[in-house]
Amino acid sequence: MKKIIVILGDGRTNGNTIQLAESFMKGAIEAGHQIELVSLNKLNVNGCTGCNACRYGKPCVQKDDFNSLVPKIKTADLIVNAN
Repeated sequence: MKKIIVILGDGRTNGNTIQLAESFMKGAIEAGHQIELVSLNKLNVNGCTGCNACRYGKPCVQKDDFNSLVPKIKTADLIVNAN
């Protein structure tokens, strides 16, 4: 079993991207994998400032929702970016 995180970046709630992501997730669940869907529309994630804090194992200097995503990304076996 793999731990998969699907990061949805599309702004349309019923657009093509979510339909494709849902189809992928359905197949992955049927294959016995653990899936988590993260919608960036529901989070506040700012653009990278290039401070390199994350490069040295420090938390992002920006106080946004990205810091809550880091542990999920680090523990995932597969990351799917659906944009």
